[in-house]
Amino acid sequence: MAIEAVKTDLPPQLRLVRDFVFKQALSLPLERNYLHQPGLVPDQTIFRLEDLRKHLNNPFLDLDFLQFVDRGQLVDLRPARCFKLVQRRQIEFVNRCVLQQHLENGAACVLEGVDILEPQVNLLATSLDRAHSCTFSNAVVFFSQRGNEAYRGHLDTDDVLAIHLAGAKKWRIHRRQSPRRVDLTDLPESDMGPLEAEVVMRAGDALFLRSGTPHQVETADDYSLHLSFDLCDRAVNIETAFNLILKRYDHDALPPYSDASEVLDKAITAGRTEDFKREVCDLQERHKHNYDEFRQLLNSNRVSFFDRFITAESKVARAILVGALVSLLEEISCALEIFGACGSFLSI
Repeated sequence: MAIEAVKTDLPPQLRLVRDFVFKQALSLPLERNYLHQPGLVPDQTIFRLEDLRKHLNNPFLDLDFLQFVDRGQLVDLRPARCFKLVQRRQIEFVNRCVLQQHLENGAACVLEGVDILEPQVNLLATSLDRAHSCTFSNAVVFFSQRGNEAYRGHLDTDDVLAIHLAGAKKWRIHRRQSPRRVDLTDLPESDMGPLEAEVVMRAGDALFLRSGTPHQVETADDYSLHLSFDLCDRAVNIETAFNLILKRYDHDALPPYSDASEVLDKAITAGRTEDFKREVCDLQERHKHNYDEFRQLLNSNRVSFFDRFITAESKVARAILVGALVSLLEEISCALEIFGACGSFLSI
């Protein structure tokens, strides 16, 4: 069940996106699988091509944040990993010429972890984390060129929010399918199901997709750029729950040679106790607390140690500048006085 948006002061553009999600998208009737809002954020500055260029030009970019896809094939970026030996240590950096070449060849680019890289995106993710009782959002930027998409037809196991940033992209949205955790990507047309809508996304548009909704995209301009948030469900999953039950069964098991159905019944009974429910709730609360701490860390994740030195240096520089300006004014004033005296002398 959706809950209220976090009461956090956000810049105007981020407020528009937050309100779209909490007031419209999460309130969609169950039979509606998507919501397209044209022009939600006109002249957006949430993330731009300049920002993508900035991150790709960072020689210390962690290539684990990055995927390049060319004609449907994931590009091996290991040739872009370089290092220099400094005092017997390997200092790694990125050979950006490799990235440049793949982009010139038409490759698509996926930049993960944008909430870690961009404070403004993290602010929005902080709000989106309130979409459900245990949501922890991922933020990903997709850059694609005509005829070369990062992903083929697929469906997501979580709700998705896409904000279009530049260019144009056509989304083909199919009928929502029953929840599953396998066979999610590279879906052939026969597995996509009935087509429900075609939506062309342009700069400033927003699109909300419910989980389990198959879709495929096509860049309609020379290039396209959009920011996607996966509203990931981080509730205690079935694997974790089974492991907790197994630990309980290990401490209170049936004797050897018991029938498998009896063993299963005892394990299921352990999972229905109030103690087990409290254990799951406590674990859930710890997870949510950890996600909140992560967002707070990103919001303050900077080195401020040098600020006082820089401020002091700036004050000294301003004082020197003011002193020089005062001295210059005094010299100008003196020169004007001399010029005035000379003028009076010449007039006599």
